[in-house]
Amino acid sequence: MLCHRSSQMAQAQGRLNQYPGCIHSPKLLHRLVYLDPVVVDYLQPVSTPFWLLICLLINPFCREVSLFAVPDIDVVVVGGGILGLASAYYIKSLHRELSVTVIERGRDVGQGNTAKSVGGYRQGIFTSYVNRVLAETTIQHLREAEASGETSLNMREVGYLILLDENRLKNVKTVVETFLKEGKAVLLSPETLSKTLHMRTDFTGDEEAMLMGLSNIKAGLFAPRCGFLDVEKVVNLYKKRCIEAGVELILGKRVEKLLLEPENPLGIPREPRAWQKVRVAGVVVDGEVIRAGKVVVATGSWTPQLLDPLGVDCFVKAKKRQLFVVSAEGELHKLLTNTWDGGRPMPMMFFPNGLYIVPRISDKAFWVSLTDEFGRGFGLDDEPEPSYYIDNVYPPLVKYYPQFLNARASSMWAGTYSMNYLDGNPLIFRFLNCLVVTGASGSGVMKSDAIGRIAEAALFGKEYAILHGGVKFEVSRLGVENRRVDKEYFIL
Repeated sequence: MLCHRSSQMAQAQGRLNQYPGCIHSPKLLHRLVYLDPVVVDYLQPVSTPFWLLICLLINPFCREVSLFAVPDIDVVVVGGGILGLASAYYIKSLHRELSVTVIERGRDVGQGNTAKSVGGYRQGIFTSYVNRVLAETTIQHLREAEASGETSLNMREVGYLILLDENRLKNVKTVVETFLKEGKAVLLSPETLSKTLHMRTDFTGDEEAMLMGLSNIKAGLFAPRCGFLDVEKVVNLYKKRCIEAGVELILGKRVEKLLLEPENPLGIPREPRAWQKVRVAGVVVDGEVIRAGKVVVATGSWTPQLLDPLGVDCFVKAKKRQLFVVSAEGELHKLLTNTWDGGRPMPMMFFPNGLYIVPRISDKAFWVSLTDEFGRGFGLDDEPEPSYYIDNVYPPLVKYYPQFLNARASSMWAGTYSMNYLDGNPLIFRFLNCLVVTGASGSGVMKSDAIGRIAEAALFGKEYAILHGGVKFEVSRLGVENRRVDKEYFIL
């Protein structure tokens, strides 16, 4: 009899060992055996009712059964781009008692799409309250960080010059008048643009220009408080802050999936069942499970890959964007180093058809690109296309600036925007014990500090986030259920 009982115990122990989600004890094993000698025969995956009945009977009698596996880390942030770093920094700095870890698949943080950003920043020329607050509090924070000596971001306030043809000027006339009245911008005539910036503004009689849909430039709106900065230095600023605050960085590790588990595990096969309450218990990293109390997903364009398997919609699509570097030699060097308006350097320029030019004096080059929408499919494609420059960027570029005649790209790169086509603003929302931070739509660096602060507030259920300068921002504005983002009428 004793041998038979021992055999049953051994069989039960072997079966239970296949379910490490619970911590088992001798009491539990004896309870299993004494329920019925044949219970061992039913401890198979197909015998769910018996296995479930056993677990329900055991739990009240066995206090040593663990309802949760103890988390390895309090907060895991998936993604070491600028939004992940900013979120991790504010979570840790405001909750010192918590362990916070950033997991980044690259060899260092900020080496994905963040590193491929132009780094432009825009101030004073927004119509949307949300856009204005997110961008301007962030830029002011970075300005003060640089002024204090904490960092050097190489902020170049070259200004934004938005070129307006007749159709575009008509569409934004009211907005432009508001900017002019508030002193946030000035309007430049075609003659001034041609004389001071050596730009071609009149395409009358140019059949090629007509075929490309280029119209005469009627005015240029110049916003002096805009410019660009060194994105790598912004990344290094938040990396340094994270390390000093005690955030752990795990580099070169890929998060394969989010780990979904029942809140009260029963140790039955194929958990979680549809009728069980669930939580994100952690992440699977290169085959290894890292358990977490809370998880923040800040993976930009890759967000759907982690959320789609869980049936969670993040409302984001990955859209490819490309940049081409044209070395400034000869006439282009003269253009690059040209000054105007009392010694101002050449501004960043945005043309009506999606073309834009970024003068990079420190690199002795121009960065040029053209934003395409229709015909550009969604997807995680980051291979630059030399033909895109030749076919799409060069033709209008050389029309506006004949100095680019025969100029070819010396280098190029491509990345993806995490595009939110609902309103072009970030999505910061919770599901279960997980926070999603995504959808920056190409303006992540420019809004990074504000997004990081809002992410911290959202993760801990706060109604408001306090942005730089003491600005209160209602967290639900960027959520899903009660989202309130006012429309931006001045899109570059």
